[in-house]
Amino acid sequence: MKATSILITLAGIAIMIYCLIYFRPALNAVDSDALTANPKGGMTSEWPLFVGILTTFVGITFFFVAMSAKKTQK
Repeated sequence: MKATSILITLAGIAIMIYCLIYFRPALNAVDSDALTANPKGGMTSEWPLFVGILTTFVGITFFFVAMSAKKTQK
């Protein structure tokens, strides 16, 4: 579980880096939503960045659960 949690954390960090590089923020005067513009210029939501943050958090949580389970088994 420890190795899997490290892979999940690295995947989440990679998703966040990808989204920060390829999606730029764009203000939409009509809507109050926070939108981003994809590389082709289309407006998209900020879900990809949120998914990266969530994946990183889940990986870190699994890592600490694996470490605490290892301590209780000794």
